[in-house]
Amino acid sequence: MIDIDKTFVTSDCHFREWTHFGGLLCESSKSQEEEHIALWNSVVGKDDTVLYAGDFSDGRIADLEEICRRLNGRIVLIKGNHDQMDDSIYRMAFADVVDRMYIDELKLLLVHDPETAMLRLGERMIYGHYHRGMVEPPPTTRDSICVCAKWHRWKPIMLAKAIRMMEAK
Repeated sequence: MIDIDKTFVTSDCHFREWTHFGGLLCESSKSQEEEHIALWNSVVGKDDTVLYAGDFSDGRIADLEEICRRLNGRIVLIKGNHDQMDDSIYRMAFADVVDRMYIDELKLLLVHDPETAMLRLGERMIYGHYHRGMVEPPPTTRDSICVCAKWHRWKPIMLAKAIRMMEAK
C-alpha cells in the first residue's frame, strides 16, 4: 500500500543537462543545480518516496550517483527518453527503475510520455515530458496531470496533492 502523503511525483529535472532549460532557475549552471537540489530537499524528507517520471539526467554515472546521494527520498525512476543508460547502471543510484508504473489501489498509471499510454475508464495518469519550448503547462484534467518540475516551481509535489488537483477538475 502506498502512502500518498509520503510519496512525491516529479519529472524532467534534466540534472547536468545545464543548457536544457537555458538557465531558467539561476544565472550559472552550477547554482541552478544547487538551487534545484535545495528546492527538492525543502519538500522531500529522507524517508519519503519520489516517483520520478523520466528525464533525470543525460550525465555520466558518477554525476548520477552524486546527485542522487544529495537528494532526499527513495527515488524510483520511471525512464524517459533522455534516460538512455542500461537499467543496471540506474539501479546503482535509484531504488528501482521501470518503464512505467501502475498503482492498482489508485488506478493510477505513471509514465514519461503520455502518448505512449492508453487509459481505461476510471484510470488516471501522471506524466512528464511536456515542457521544452512551452510557456504554459498542459492542462490538468480529471484523469491526468503533468508533473514536470518546470510547472511546479521545481519541487516534487505530494502524490496526494496531484490526485486532489485532478479531482478538482
